[in-house]
Amino acid sequence: MHMITISNWASAAAIWFILIVCWERLIVIRYPLKARKYRFFGGRIIITANVILTGLLTFYNHFSYDCYIRNYCNDTQPHALCTFIGDDDI
Repeated sequence: MHMITISNWASAAAIWFILIVCWERLIVIRYPLKARKYRFFGGRIIITANVILTGLLTFYNHFSYDCYIRNYCNDTQPHALCTFIGDDDI
């Protein structure tokens, strides 16, 4: 489950990185002489904020599922069943 959460985090961060780069390229193409004026933050701040915010948004996956693992065939074939921990009324 933790590997799925990390892959979701990496996917979310990559999507936002692509959106940020596309937005920045759009501004440079649209306003070539004013491109430096529209630069709000430095690259390091944007990268750090992106990683932290996407990490916070996907962090709940570490705790929202409960996985049951059983091993079959002399402990050579693990099988896991993960269930959502949440409101049972839904």
